[in-house]
Amino acid sequence: MRTFPAIFALVLAACSNGTNSSGTQPGPQASAMDTAWGPEAKAYTLLDLPNLDDNVKGDTLLVYTTHKVGNDLFVMAAKNKEDKREGLRLYLYEPRIDSTAQVLAVSAPAYDSSTMLPTYFSTSDTADGMVILANYGEKETWGQKVFWLKDRQFKDLGWLDVAHREWRTRDDSTMQWRTNIAPFAHVQRLGEKFRISFTGDSLQLFDDLDGHQEGMFSTGRITYLYDGRQMVLLVDGKERLPKHPL
Repeated sequence: MRTFPAIFALVLAACSNGTNSSGTQPGPQASAMDTAWGPEAKAYTLLDLPNLDDNVKGDTLLVYTTHKVGNDLFVMAAKNKEDKREGLRLYLYEPRIDSTAQVLAVSAPAYDSSTMLPTYFSTSDTADGMVILANYGEKETWGQKVFWLKDRQFKDLGWLDVAHREWRTRDDSTMQWRTNIAPFAHVQRLGEKFRISFTGDSLQLFDDLDGHQEGMFSTGRITYLYDGRQMVLLVDGKERLPKHPL
């Protein structure tokens, strides 16, 4: 059983299309969305929330992470001990006096992912809720599920098919690793729409929805937009949608 995906990773063979000598596709180019939202857009700031010891007891849930999100409310990533299909979920709860959990909301499941490590973003106004990027994966990151925690509900905003690339040394060899990109995310909201961009030099895009897999892109070229209905990938400001959506 693993508790923190940051300590696990798999070797990633560099695989990209039209990359330059650094392994990153030519750029950076500013996304068309970079300047489209004015000062009326709300920025969500990354919260540095420590992972706490379990503060509830029970016979049904196996808890992986616990974070305090304010107003005596907590979010834990946990799974049912008897569940063999849906796996980890996020649970919003209040601890009871008897150390059991009063569960207030439950997120969509992570299914076969063995990790669901949440990263939290908020504004200075609690009425805006919190945005949670939950890193899914096993021995490496698979990407991010995005939730909007508001009015004691987890709204599923969709999937970010991206990862952060790092170089690490293992067994005297230097290799590429896919890691959690959530700490490099920049989150904005305009009404019911969300825009997520990234900082840093480059990122790994698992599928560019144009026939290429596992390409490296300059971060300025990649943006995700939740348009109120679905999460949409933008490359150089242009929408790319799955040809055969699920």
